[in-house]
Amino acid sequence: MWRGLLRDGEMRILVARTTAAVGEAAARLGCSADSGRLVAELVTGALLVRSTINPEERLQLFVQGDGAAGQLVCDVWAEGGMRASLQRAEATVADHGPLIGHGTAQFVRHGRRGGTYRSTMAVAGDESDELLMRYLLESEQILSLIHIDVAMDGPRVAAAVGYLVQVMPHGEHRDLRRLVANLKGLEPLRRGMTGDDPDGRAWAARLLDGFRWDQCARESVAFQCRCSRERMMAMLMTLQREELALMATEGEGVDTVCDYCRTTWRISAPELAQMAERPS
Repeated sequence: MWRGLLRDGEMRILVARTTAAVGEAAARLGCSADSGRLVAELVTGALLVRSTINPEERLQLFVQGDGAAGQLVCDVWAEGGMRASLQRAEATVADHGPLIGHGTAQFVRHGRRGGTYRSTMAVAGDESDELLMRYLLESEQILSLIHIDVAMDGPRVAAAVGYLVQVMPHGEHRDLRRLVANLKGLEPLRRGMTGDDPDGRAWAARLLDGFRWDQCARESVAFQCRCSRERMMAMLMTLQREELALMATEGEGVDTVCDYCRTTWRISAPELAQMAERPS
């Protein structure tokens, strides 16, 4: 993912290629082609949104609707880390209807120095990029253009790219209209990212034709998960001691599965008994 800035300060552009990262996230969740596309679109968009608001923040997006997929969570943070969870990853549009349907989307920003900021919006059949543009405009007062392009090969994410153009305080609506005019006849971004030009700078130069600009920052994007055995044990510690003692007497221990990476963590019966004996 990289950021560019127009030299006269009119606009900022962000470009992301997330194929490998979101492809791993979708594969770990066991996504169908439809749910894999949804995960790829919203995680790619969340990365772009986080970076344009504050590259050092962590952003979580919780989407809960009456559709077939249940709750979707996108979790992205500084240095390009990302992960996702989906309640019913096997859902398909053909068999189950809309994946999200009507519901809510909650954006949660976590500052590095503390402080959490939440914004909740209604969702009613929005496209992924439309939802993200509406959030930036209504909650952050940022006028932007977002486009996310995902191609699927069965359940596998074959390509996932996206770009975000933000109008800066010195910019005007006419600058955005000029850029939109440049989009006419421009090939899709994923075709502009080649082995010789992995950042798609030549594609961006055509998009920004008539503007002076520079690429000013670049970061890698990768699937990561923050789960660990210690975190799972800490989660179990929130249970009542009586519950832990009962689980320990059954003698088989418990398996806890991470919602994001599907890793199974085994907690033994003696460990459960030890947790049950902790001081109150």
